[in-house]
Amino acid sequence: MARKIISFPKIEPVTLRDKVVMMLKEAFFAGTLKPGDLIIERQLSRQLNIGTPAIREALFTLQEQGFVHRVVNTGTYVNKFTYDEVRQMYLLRTELELLALRWAKSRVTENDLLALEKAVEGIVEAATPEKANLYYERDLDFHRQCWDLSGNKFLSRSLETMVAPLFAFVLADSQTTVNAEGAREHFHIVNALRNLQEPEFTSVVRDTLSGFALRGISSMGQAKESIIKAHP
Repeated sequence: MARKIISFPKIEPVTLRDKVVMMLKEAFFAGTLKPGDLIIERQLSRQLNIGTPAIREALFTLQEQGFVHRVVNTGTYVNKFTYDEVRQMYLLRTELELLALRWAKSRVTENDLLALEKAVEGIVEAATPEKANLYYERDLDFHRQCWDLSGNKFLSRSLETMVAPLFAFVLADSQTTVNAEGAREHFHIVNALRNLQEPEFTSVVRDTLSGFALRGISSMGQAKESIIKAHP
């Protein structure tokens, strides 16, 4: 009798640098590290009880991904954006993601669409104020799946570098709110990929992405107005 061979997926090794990167990203999205905060390598090294080379490598990676910037002889700061920068980033994000979804349209399979629907259900489930961090994590995961479906790794990388830090910033530095109605709007994208052709496809996707952008920009405006009222 032939011996049955069971196939298991490969387990990717996680380096110490990657662990630090993941830990710091969690801190960005949780608001533990806020926009403008200083990250000092030696201090973080002592807290985590690991060498500074791993910390430095992690911070370089986060700089490449758009989360932080380094100031010589001072330290590394969590990126902070102005209202106008947030507006410009959202507008560019809309155009780049629309391009990604256009390319995804000809490549997407029914299994891909089912996976996207499941991802949207996860966003809806997390659409409560006390789960705002989880909401944005799942929201970002949904969009990453869309970018990957474009089949262009450079486009995916460009969107990742811009959108992930943007989400973390808006979550930490604004009065953004989450709700199930807004979460369900992600189904418009899935439906467009499954059922719509041009020009309806571009119209629906652009309107949906623009709606996401307007809410993000609006939340920044509300935060700015609150600061002015508190400190006239």
